[in-house]
Amino acid sequence: MAWHVLSSTYFDFDRFASDAADDRSPEHVLPRVAERLGADINQPADGQREPSLVDRLAARLYGQPMHWELARRVVGRVESGDSVYAAGCDSGVPLALVCALRRRRASFAISFIDVNRRRTQLVGWLLVLLRVRLLILVPTEQQADDARRSFGRHAAGIHSIDGMTDTSFFRPPVDRPVNSPPLIAGSGVEQRDYRTMGLALADADVAVEVCFASPNRSDKTRYTMPEPVPANMTFEHLDFASLRDLYQRADVMVLAVKENRYSAGLTTLFEAIACAAPVVVTSSTGIIDRLIADDLLVGVPPADPVLLRQAVEEVLADRAAATARAERARRVLLDRYSSTAFLDRLDDMLRDFVGERRAIAG
Repeated sequence: MAWHVLSSTYFDFDRFASDAADDRSPEHVLPRVAERLGADINQPADGQREPSLVDRLAARLYGQPMHWELARRVVGRVESGDSVYAAGCDSGVPLALVCALRRRRASFAISFIDVNRRRTQLVGWLLVLLRVRLLILVPTEQQADDARRSFGRHAAGIHSIDGMTDTSFFRPPVDRPVNSPPLIAGSGVEQRDYRTMGLALADADVAVEVCFASPNRSDKTRYTMPEPVPANMTFEHLDFASLRDLYQRADVMVLAVKENRYSAGLTTLFEAIACAAPVVVTSSTGIIDRLIADDLLVGVPPADPVLLRQAVEEVLADRAAATARAERARRVLLDRYSSTAFLDRLDDMLRDFVGERRAIAG
């Protein structure tokens, strides 16, 4: 039995490793997953190829043409009895379907962002009909409950698995600066609600800097933007070192997201917490609401600029309380949501899935 690992996006993993060694970027976790499983990473082409007609047609069912090209390229390496870990459903589902159609009886552990999307439900039932042995991994326990209602007795396993961040790279500053006016930071693209953030802070005596970037951004990525962009608000693409600097300089990190069921923005949230930035966040099912309930974050309802403005002002008014809350949040993150903690949880789930009790350190 062999393992195969799939990435949903093309990454230059050698450059990631080099930049991480030079403290220019966080470590990418997928090579560590592959190392633990004794597998190579299979990923989409780097975008230089023109997709074939077959791949474009298949992408109308699910994913993007590059994911179907990846599936056709990898299927020849997968034997019956092998196991596949897909870091994203957009790459995992096409390979699972192609393997099933070619009678390659492999086991698939696939991370799904939102099991309630109509197209995800459709391909999920297609995998069931094709008798694919499937472990469904989702970001929240509510999503896991939804998956159990939909696929419970048909899936080999359904688990929620928390996110993580590289706590060696994302770390607190030696001295957090005192900004005048105060600096409010934002970051990310997926499900972001910058319209509400702009309405909340447009006439406030603050500077708002947003890193508007995401490695998984596509024409299907959902977000809102302020119209017009307030004079005190800027959007730019930052490299990882500059993004860390933004978190370290911020008086308040604001994670404003659209209402969703899968804790959108966790990567950004954990990065900011690791840098000990005080955080105001839109309440969301799962980890985010748990952290709010434990008084580690300040939570506000979705799409409410008045309460968002009020929360930011309250954080700025009591810096000592904000700093103490941020430090408590960071201690929890170091314990539960570091890269190593994530790898240990994932490793246990994958080996239970295939009935393999051997533990590999990494």
